[in-house]
Amino acid sequence: MSVLQAAILALLCYFGALTTPWILGTTGGWYVLTRPLVAGLLTGLILGDVKTGVLIGIAVQLPFIALITPGGAVPSDLSFASYLGIPLAMVAHATPDLAVSLAVAFSVIGVAAWQLLSVGNAAWAHVGDRYAEEGNLQGIISLNYLAQIGTFLLRAVLPFFILFYGANLANNLVGFLNTSVPWLVTFLTVLGGALPAVGIAILLVQLASSNRMLVWFILGWSLVAYLKFTSVSVAVFGGILAVIYYLYFYRIEAQEAAEASNPPTPRREA
Repeated sequence: MSVLQAAILALLCYFGALTTPWILGTTGGWYVLTRPLVAGLLTGLILGDVKTGVLIGIAVQLPFIALITPGGAVPSDLSFASYLGIPLAMVAHATPDLAVSLAVAFSVIGVAAWQLLSVGNAAWAHVGDRYAEEGNLQGIISLNYLAQIGTFLLRAVLPFFILFYGANLANNLVGFLNTSVPWLVTFLTVLGGALPAVGIAILLVQLASSNRMLVWFILGWSLVAYLKFTSVSVAVFGGILAVIYYLYFYRIEAQEAAEASNPPTPRREA
């Protein structure tokens, strides 16, 4: 990996961080730029292998497909998973399943680094309190930019050195594992293949209002797995079933639920 490639990927890692205000803030950075599918495409363009980048990006996206950050809580760090795990997996010629395990490992490391950064950034809040007592509005505004120093060091400078100096190390490491401990590679590959199922399961729990709705997901999966339906045909078929379900079943269920919640008042005999 060249210096320019490592620098561009490190900048993308910084721009996609949760606390970076650039690139339309959190919306354009964390929720767009740092998504593994987008990162896989960009990484493929930078490293000159778009197909491999997209394939690895798709595989890495699945475990994190239901990732949310309520109140700023970061259960997994996508910045490191996307712009460290994917590039290093590509230069090491790792399979998509093995890349998933590598990306998940970097996401855990990123969470620990995020916590350390958050503790350090607490010092800026005390300075902001002092500026607020003094009525120093310009000082409060400047703090928002000064606080980016720690984020830039963590999300840009550190990833640059990891990518530039770790590319050969990752390549040699994967080669060593394949020749010396192939059972470990098999284990990580199996683990990486199972992790997407965890992400999809979490997504289904969030989307399905009841366990009965999971039947429709199983139906769609069966059409693809056994009858070889395409995604477009399953989407059309599912849309038709949704209309039928709403017209003939949902209204009846809604009416029954309303009657159950508001039972008729019993009459009193005179």
